[in-house]
Amino acid sequence: MTDEDTGVDGENTGVGGEDTAGDSEETSVNNVDIGFEEGSDPSAPETDKTYDLRNLGNIKAEWDATTIYLPAELKSAVELAYRRSSYECKRECGYDMQKLQDFYPLLIAMGLNNLNRSDSDDMLTLLAYVQSEYGADS
Repeated sequence: MTDEDTGVDGENTGVGGEDTAGDSEETSVNNVDIGFEEGSDPSAPETDKTYDLRNLGNIKAEWDATTIYLPAELKSAVELAYRRSSYECKRECGYDMQKLQDFYPLLIAMGLNNLNRSDSDDMLTLLAYVQSEYGADS
């Protein structure tokens, strides 16, 4: 994997953000309708949701940098998840998901959300799985 793939060189910065729609039933990506009606074909986007996603500026200058170490297999899984998510967002919603501004914060936020809902047994079970599946040594 190259620095360009991981976004280290800044090539993958762009528009991104968070869902600020709150409890609203309407949402859009850059004013593009993107939802699906119940029972509709997921390959044909029809939306009743809008998302207020905006340009976050120069995140390298404004955000704190963090380095994490991952086993090669887990790093590959993260890259594949990014590519799949980016493709799905572009295909279904017309939104160009950026790795640094969109995907990494989304991945961390979703992980924290799941972590907050887990007890010690859940965490240790998943940690054992990660170590066996991705080759992480204890």
